[in-house]
Amino acid sequence: MLNRLRLRLRALLRKAEMERELDEELRFHLEKEAEQNLARGMGPEEARLAALRSFGGVEQVKEESRDVRGVQFMEELWQDLRYGARMLFRKPGFTSIAVLTLSLGIGANTAIFTVVDAALLRGLPYRDADRLVQVWETRRVGEIKQLDASYPDYLDWGRQPEVVEGICGYTGWGGSFTLTGRAEPERIEGARVTASFFSVLGVAPLLGRTFLPDEDRPQAERTVILSYGLWQRRFGADPNIVGQSLMLDGSDYTVLGVLPSSFQFAPMGKAQLWVPLRPTEFQLNRRYMHWLDVIVRLKPGISLEQAQAQMSAISERIERENPDSHTGAGLKLVPLHEQIIGSVGSLLLVLLGAVGCVLLIACANVANLLLLRAAARRQEISIRLALGATRWRIVRQLLSESLLLTLVGGVLGLVLASWGVQLLLAAIPATQLDSMPYLEGLTLNARVFGFTGALSLLTGVVFGLAPAWQSVKLDLQAVLKDSNRTGAGTGRQRFRSLLVVSEIALALVLLVGAGLLIKSTLRLLEVKLGFNPERLMTMQLELPLSRYSDDEQARAFHQQLLARIEALPGVAGVASVNWLPLEGGPVDLLRVEGQPPPPPGEVPKTTTHVVSPNYFRTMGIALVKGRYFTDNDNQSSPRVLVINGALAERLFANQDPIGRRVILEGGDERPFEIVGVVDDERVGELDEEAAAAVVYHPFLQEPWTKLNLVVRTAGDPTSIVNAVRGEVHAIDPDLALYSVATMEQLIAERPSTFLRRYPALLMALFAAIALILAAIGIYGVISYSVNQRTHEIGVRMALGAQAGDVLRLIIGQGMVLILFGVAGGVAAALALTRLMRSLLFSVSATDPLTFILVTALLVLVALLACYIPARRATKVDPMTALRYE
Repeated sequence: MLNRLRLRLRALLRKAEMERELDEELRFHLEKEAEQNLARGMGPEEARLAALRSFGGVEQVKEESRDVRGVQFMEELWQDLRYGARMLFRKPGFTSIAVLTLSLGIGANTAIFTVVDAALLRGLPYRDADRLVQVWETRRVGEIKQLDASYPDYLDWGRQPEVVEGICGYTGWGGSFTLTGRAEPERIEGARVTASFFSVLGVAPLLGRTFLPDEDRPQAERTVILSYGLWQRRFGADPNIVGQSLMLDGSDYTVLGVLPSSFQFAPMGKAQLWVPLRPTEFQLNRRYMHWLDVIVRLKPGISLEQAQAQMSAISERIERENPDSHTGAGLKLVPLHEQIIGSVGSLLLVLLGAVGCVLLIACANVANLLLLRAAARRQEISIRLALGATRWRIVRQLLSESLLLTLVGGVLGLVLASWGVQLLLAAIPATQLDSMPYLEGLTLNARVFGFTGALSLLTGVVFGLAPAWQSVKLDLQAVLKDSNRTGAGTGRQRFRSLLVVSEIALALVLLVGAGLLIKSTLRLLEVKLGFNPERLMTMQLELPLSRYSDDEQARAFHQQLLARIEALPGVAGVASVNWLPLEGGPVDLLRVEGQPPPPPGEVPKTTTHVVSPNYFRTMGIALVKGRYFTDNDNQSSPRVLVINGALAERLFANQDPIGRRVILEGGDERPFEIVGVVDDERVGELDEEAAAAVVYHPFLQEPWTKLNLVVRTAGDPTSIVNAVRGEVHAIDPDLALYSVATMEQLIAERPSTFLRRYPALLMALFAAIALILAAIGIYGVISYSVNQRTHEIGVRMALGAQAGDVLRLIIGQGMVLILFGVAGGVAAALALTRLMRSLLFSVSATDPLTFILVTALLVLVALLACYIPARRATKVDPMTALRYE
């Protein structure tokens, strides 16, 4: 200590001597300059002012003075850093805890920011992507929802030269193909796009070219463009692939080009090949057929509001000219980036706010540690102040130590973040990653490094400055006189208490958020499915029209395949359906025969499923009344339907629907007889408010080329996949079985499930970390308070206080902090959880039970953190405590 004091005194003397020498040199130059000015005939005052304005020797002296001071500052800073590093190495326990706490907070923030950067900040990889908008048709009458465009609408929307630079369309309908002729048959997802698709997006191919307008005609030659991944995986990156022929669904397609590896299009995330739209004559002329997604590139300088006004005008004209199909129709323009990100954006912002709270709690804990450490260094700080060091000099020294902590914590946080990003991606189902291609190959980049560096610097200043300033607010005489006590003043004790109260409040906010998301997920999983998903395996196959264009061929294949699978050992039931539950399906409009047509916009919309006779029994869908389909419901028998309870209630209220007949709008006007009513099967997302109206057609009367097989097994459903694939190939070796998954897997990976379960798990993790850090914080404060009050406790016990009295005293002190923290946390949670409403299902953002339970959990953990040091206080020996002074 004496050596350090001597070094400090020498440094102060050198600094004073240097400043004196600089002042003398500056005075000498001014005097010489003034003498020369007098010799030139100037008056005394004029000579002095001219000397001051001189830019010669005086400015040079000033510059040298500034350089010397700059060098001196850097030397002092380097001394501070070296001294700070030595002090941190002397306390490895304190340093390890502080660095680990900071690295957890910084690492979690960096990991989430990496995802936020990829999704929200990086932008779309297209030319002038801010001018791309998605166009939706809306309805002002009846059900309010967004609709795809019809092809005639698409053509009319593009005729807006004032605002539209280019327009394109895309759809996944009919876009998947079975690739044959090259090793094992494989089902490959694709997309059908208009010829202008790639030019509107501003994407140039890596090889070859994109589509020409003539190639988008119904009778044009079949052409295809490959994704970079498919070109690499299936064709070995053949540079001569352009011009080659591929066999897709039994038809020849000519390869026009290969897209670059950077190309990604989230709405069609699974697409590996792209074919021209080639609309049929039927699609070209029917405005009521909504099947095409539309993207518009706005002209430079055109705002979204201007484009919306112009496009709404054309929508009104279409409505006037087509009242039957477009009554109440409107248009809505959505920026493409916003459309692609969707609800993921709000989810990421909530998670970023959550990890921000974790970092704040970590900072509060480290600030408390620094205050406790500074209390132990009061003698050192007091002596340095007494020897002439300024308070700012001491603050800078302590601040350099906190910056060293955050530097090390930031580096370790980057390591944790790189692992965390991989864990975040691993927890996302592959089906969801397909719709989020911007997360593909996600790694830390320069912007993330910059964020981490800035966050570390800000963290070091925030949690280091306040404790440092508190440390220099000392009564030097009292400290130097009373060298044995290391306690802090009342102000510092209040500051530590304030930090703990803040930790408890922030932890409560995270716990409430996690509790609401967990309860929302549980409510979602309790939704009635209408079928039994256990031991149910699903798989898809599609019959190519080139070989199954005749309905009889499709029926024959269907019946033969189901018979073969049903005979397999371990199979308890097998059926087919064109669309699986939870995946929606085609929508039809229908009306009851003999009743007047409903007003436009109020025609009942129904989801249409085409099923095999055994579908309801295999799925476990209960029969309400009437009968199921049988093999006799075929092409030679009267057309029949089975409807679900929701549609029966809507169409017939309290009447018996069995035997009633309905007519499909846009069909051939031949009626369908209702022969059965079944329980409501969930055909849409789990979070839909009400059960959808569903119509079931027998497959033998309405054959489809797309088949979803559902196989119920007696044991493990995955065990029969290879056997089913073998039966498919035995009938047709060129068919590929794809999208193989259990029904429970499909339910778990649906967007409605994922977008609640995934953030619930992350929020629960962040809340657990926050709870532990808050408990450590309150333990530290109470434990330190016990140490400071050892003498007081000894006196109390010597005067007759019992262990219970001491226990109540210490726990009462902690309860004050807990109650203040809980009050602040509840108020903050009531305000902030409202931002989570879009992530909740069937749970209020102010759910009282959740607030009560998580508050009780936090209070229980906090009381335990208080009890441990309080229990230790009861073990104090009064005689030892009285000798403490």
